[in-house]
Amino acid sequence: MRKNVFRFLSALRLTLGVLALLALTATFLDFTGTVAGWFPWLRGVQFMPAVLAGSALALAVLLVVTLLFGRVYCSVLCPLGVLQDLVRLVTFGRWRDRKFKAKPGGPLRSAIQGWTRLGFLFAFAGGGFLGLHFAWLDPYAIYGRFVSFCLAPLVKASRHADSLAAWADGAEGSFTRVVEVVVPASGFILVAAGVVAFIAAFAAWRGRSWCNTVCPVGTILGALAKFAWFRPNIVADSCVSCRACERICRAHCIHIDAKAIDHTKCVSCFDCSAVCPKGAIKWKR
Repeated sequence: MRKNVFRFLSALRLTLGVLALLALTATFLDFTGTVAGWFPWLRGVQFMPAVLAGSALALAVLLVVTLLFGRVYCSVLCPLGVLQDLVRLVTFGRWRDRKFKAKPGGPLRSAIQGWTRLGFLFAFAGGGFLGLHFAWLDPYAIYGRFVSFCLAPLVKASRHADSLAAWADGAEGSFTRVVEVVVPASGFILVAAGVVAFIAAFAAWRGRSWCNTVCPVGTILGALAKFAWFRPNIVADSCVSCRACERICRAHCIHIDAKAIDHTKCVSCFDCSAVCPKGAIKWKR
């Protein structure tokens, strides 16, 4: 029964994440401004936009949710994070999950990973204060640029664009409005597509490693998730070291040999609990 519950939660998490991804994608593609009005809260709870807008309410909600349940934002609301999960699901990453064996990280390896994460975080924050754009490592901005520069011009140029524009204006019957198609410079298109392609390829190879190494939002929320009230823990007496949880973990944060989970990297996807044959992964404080 408990395993079925976690399977349901895992499927629900992915479903909600895909719906959030589709909704955000629609707002970026919506040249009429109509769809954006349907999901204003979804943009409002994106981490870096909330920081830059000084939205105390949105940041408070993200803070409380993270301290209660871990990195739910990364698992459900972050468009780049959900995209990586989908890539992992449909590519050879599924095959690699069956073959993967996590190696317990020693003190040196853990220190290198930790300093790498902090290095990217300080570079991100320092670049913003020095006048560089904050969006160069923000996952929401990376995905937004990809959709706006690479996909939106295609939608606007499609034969349905006039119909969509007229529908948004409340036109009845006659679709004659001309939609202007502005194509970004080729350099912007190549950079936006190249960054997302690299992250997608990295996700197919190493799961959520981008989120847990480069992404500054993942680093910040990971530091908070370490103190989450509801988080997965391995019960050593129940664990039979089958490594099913290690293989399916997209964040590579489970080390069965040490019976440990790195909660700063865990994105609260419930997959490990859903596949554990002995129910050895308990969600508790």
